[in-house]
Amino acid sequence: MTCVTKDAERPVTRRGPLCVMAFALAVGGLAACTYRGDIDNPAKLKATWFSYLNGDDIRQRCVEGAPDEFRLVYNADYNEQLRSYEVFEQAAGDGRLLARVQGPSGLQVSRLELRDPLAWARWTTSETALDPEDLARLTAALERSGAFQPAPAGLNLYSEETYWVSSLCREGVFSFNAWLFPSERFAEIAFAEVLFAHDGTEVAVRPPKDAPPGARARATVPQRRDASDKTGSFFTLRVGENGLAGNLAL
Repeated sequence: MTCVTKDAERPVTRRGPLCVMAFALAVGGLAACTYRGDIDNPAKLKATWFSYLNGDDIRQRCVEGAPDEFRLVYNADYNEQLRSYEVFEQAAGDGRLLARVQGPSGLQVSRLELRDPLAWARWTTSETALDPEDLARLTAALERSGAFQPAPAGLNLYSEETYWVSSLCREGVFSFNAWLFPSERFAEIAFAEVLFAHDGTEVAVRPPKDAPPGARARATVPQRRDASDKTGSFFTLRVGENGLAGNLAL
């Protein structure tokens, strides 16, 4: 399956164990692989993950008068732990937080069920009500973290690294940002503590870790991985001015 958008830049490659798929994702571009919901479906997760990170669906909804909506994704090595936090403002000024966690991508036999053979690949989720004070506290933490400031264009994010990516709609304005560990910006993140405090998944947070030796070199010089490489999914993301930039291949 191939999905293409306009104004694509240089390619980045990735090889995964479940499927091989290529598509281009330009800043603000729309494609057949655009995320439109149902991230809990493992097949759609694979096909639309980069669009989900880019907040393409939020961009479409983020117009004047739209309620605030925040999406923050914690990548603690793509093949080890992903955490997604989606915050939705509601009419009464309160909100709700939907937290999702996915662990190691290998087959977890303990979660294999005949009635749902893909259960091992699904998210562990929780939903928490937020009062107006909680929303204000989170918004302030995002501001202190620089989430509404310009994104670090040109930053490479390799899948084995630890980083946060945000797609935020506040007062009808969309903002994208990213924080890579280790860095001063990552150390100054204030929103993580707020999100973790309302996370009801009961799955321990994988702490930030330095990337394996050579990972940053692979992020700087994208390459196609050989069959002899360890199993898992590997890819590089590049941050643009207000979103992901360049071609992305799954």
